[in-house]
Amino acid sequence: MQNAHLRLARLEYQRSTSKTATSTSVHVSHYMGDGEEAHLLSFFGNDAEVAAISSAIQENHRFQLVYPDGAKQRIGFGSDPACYKGTFGVPGEKRSLRHVIAVSSVLHANGSAGLSFILNDEPHTQTLVWATLATLLGLPVVPEWGTHMLEALRRAKKIVPISGIACAPAVVQVTRNEMLEWIGRECAAGHLPFPETNDPISWPSFEPQEALALPS
Repeated sequence: MQNAHLRLARLEYQRSTSKTATSTSVHVSHYMGDGEEAHLLSFFGNDAEVAAISSAIQENHRFQLVYPDGAKQRIGFGSDPACYKGTFGVPGEKRSLRHVIAVSSVLHANGSAGLSFILNDEPHTQTLVWATLATLLGLPVVPEWGTHMLEALRRAKKIVPISGIACAPAVVQVTRNEMLEWIGRECAAGHLPFPETNDPISWPSFEPQEALALPS
């Protein structure tokens, strides 16, 4: 992918003690966060860099995130984050790079406490957004209701964009019970027609590339 490095951000971490001061940074490919509260971070680097950053995340330290355009944001993951580790090879290099996806406890419980996080809220991903929301909240719905219900959520300002790198994330601020009541009212008003036959509901399938697609 040409000029992929121009879309990378950087995570900087500084730690000082009475005797030493150290500074570490890693490359960031994806990020999702709300203000200073980080929820998702995909980063990579060498063994020492990734080990230092991963340990600092687990210890609830703070970091400086430098966006691809140079903007800066102070961030942290809060308590009980999870780090998923892996490796990938670089053509022409003998050593593999370490890769980590860090997830906040809030995102780990996605769909609970009235917060459902969406990775890409773009015009071309609305079917996927509706399918994700239906899955997270366990809603008895059909794909055809998505357009109407998502528009209703937007009018009520229940879908709130949040900060992202290489994605267009949003958080849907509604509980399962609220959605069920809302759907019931829309059905009673005739805005959500029931399927004509009592058959299994078929949802479209989605490839991982669709969920990770860069914003248009």
